[in-house]
Amino acid sequence: MLFAEEFLHYVWKQRRFPQTHLIDCQGQTLNIIQPGLVNLDSGPDFSNAKIQIGETLWAGNVEIHIKSSDWQRHNHHKDESYDSVILHVVWENDVDVYLTNGTLIPSLTLKELIPTSLINQYQYLKTNQNWIPCEKQITEIDSFTIQQWLQRVLVERLEFKAEAVAALSQQLKGNWEETFYVTLTQTFGFKVNAQPFAMLAQALPQQILAKHKNNTLQIEALIFGQAGFLNDDFSDAYPSQLKVEFQFLKDKYKLRPLDKSVWKFSRLRPNNFPTIRLAQFAALINASSHLFSKVLETNETTSLKKLFKNIPLNNYWENHFQLDAASSPSDKTMGDKSVDILLINAVAVVVFCYGRQTGNEKQVNAAFNLIEQIRAEENNIVTGFNALGITAKSAFDSQALIQLKNYYCDQKKCLSCSIGNKILNV
Repeated sequence: MLFAEEFLHYVWKQRRFPQTHLIDCQGQTLNIIQPGLVNLDSGPDFSNAKIQIGETLWAGNVEIHIKSSDWQRHNHHKDESYDSVILHVVWENDVDVYLTNGTLIPSLTLKELIPTSLINQYQYLKTNQNWIPCEKQITEIDSFTIQQWLQRVLVERLEFKAEAVAALSQQLKGNWEETFYVTLTQTFGFKVNAQPFAMLAQALPQQILAKHKNNTLQIEALIFGQAGFLNDDFSDAYPSQLKVEFQFLKDKYKLRPLDKSVWKFSRLRPNNFPTIRLAQFAALINASSHLFSKVLETNETTSLKKLFKNIPLNNYWENHFQLDAASSPSDKTMGDKSVDILLINAVAVVVFCYGRQTGNEKQVNAAFNLIEQIRAEENNIVTGFNALGITAKSAFDSQALIQLKNYYCDQKKCLSCSIGNKILNV
């Protein structure tokens, strides 16, 4: 039998078997009044169930196993926390099981009760090798079910990301400007250089940059120096100046630069080189102060984008992609797609977390509104769902689809997915 305990949990919770004329393994009539609530902590699988067995109405917990002998295999017969179990629900009842005081536990066998069609559908979803398990059935699911579920998984995605932000805020003793700075810095690395930018955020606190707000060259020296790019000998005047400035600042603040080798250039377009991202980051730091406060005060998405877009870089980068290596002139300011990524993965997440942590629903809603007003991302996941008839109209949808694909479809968690549940209930 190709299913796990989770399938029996689903069957029990959703009552996907006949509810009348039930007989337990001891020959007593059984009436399920309430199947109970899923228990996510240790102990029996379902709590607060109400079940009539024979003439007696029982209130307590329900434990579920594939085989009844799993009770002993899991050592429940020695665990008093399972003495509250009033019914043992199993696929196969191979042995009788008892509470710690020797009392026989009533058992219900589901083997002959679950519809074969349900078992076959579940096994198909779990074993097929399609791009998503339900790709042949999802077109039959109504749009309301899909949209409601996408809303739920978007909240889940924000909550998941906000956990890291909340932990960072706690580490920084509730300093939200610093929390935003670190999160934004990490996001500047996008996928390929996310880790080096995260390391840079830790190695170069915002408080140091704030002390040099009126000196553009020193801000750039601190950023490129701490990133590890100023250890070479340079021919160009600009990097040579940066090196001199950084040597003074390094000694002043006792800084320890990163190793330049942590940065990745391979398979990146020149406009995405970490040196260009660092230059864009330096330009943003130079052009802004108390950035998170400005973000919270800015309600309109277009105005919010202006905080990050079209910020001029040092003129040196007009004809350079790397230090001491001239190139043809080109625009290096941050484009719309890059700004959108910052807004989605840094701004919206921190604003959402800040709203949750401070009980400010206005900011929580602002995070959702921001994501909804950003155009949908372009990636393989969005393209794949589009081919199945599910179109992302905004980043609200594309972020939800990313969460759905990565945390449900790829892990075949169809039983935890409203779309999967709808298919199994057809």
